[in-house]
Amino acid sequence: MTPFAIGRNIEAAFAEVKEQLEQLDVSELPYVEVTNQDVYKQLDPLSCVYFLIENGKYKQVVLYVGKTTNLRQRWKCRNVCGCDIHPKVKRSQYSVCFYGPFEEADPALFPKPDLVLANPPFNGAPGNQLYPEVFLRHIFDLWGPKTPTVMFAPMGFRLNQRRQSKRFRWCRDSGAKITSIVTLPLNIFPDVEFHSEILIFNVGGVLPHYFLPEEALQ
Repeated sequence: MTPFAIGRNIEAAFAEVKEQLEQLDVSELPYVEVTNQDVYKQLDPLSCVYFLIENGKYKQVVLYVGKTTNLRQRWKCRNVCGCDIHPKVKRSQYSVCFYGPFEEADPALFPKPDLVLANPPFNGAPGNQLYPEVFLRHIFDLWGPKTPTVMFAPMGFRLNQRRQSKRFRWCRDSGAKITSIVTLPLNIFPDVEFHSEILIFNVGGVLPHYFLPEEALQ
């Protein structure tokens, strides 16, 4: 399946004829095949509504609809920023990469993300904190508590709390919302049995709960 970025100068028409846009055949629009990060060089600096489309086996699927005042600049800035404590991670995997503890990352290094994927260590944080709490606090300190975030965490992050727990009150009152939870098997990792889950914050359009699908267990 091949993804496509499709752009057309229809921003003004969108405001006037929204119902017509819903009937639009996107296959008739000018398109560019997304093959590498330099695809933005093929795009015009249009003010437009654009579509990200995937060619399925039987039909095209619209994955994303966006609006921009400069299509070329928007796609040029489409990148992945990374942070890893391990210096052997290839820098080429990221547009921007910070090596070191995430809680020390400078917000000036990263643009505001559309989505944060976090895989923190569980233990070793100072005090009585779990590292997922340290990561999540820093994510929200950097970009606000409404930042869409997907985080791998021990179930104890959410459930192992007492009436006097500071984490309980912070999770409850920070302004972030757990919009979905992915249940993982106890032995998701080889030779280790540990209760863990994936927490999804501030992401709309998802179900409140999922079980890890079979294909991910292979």
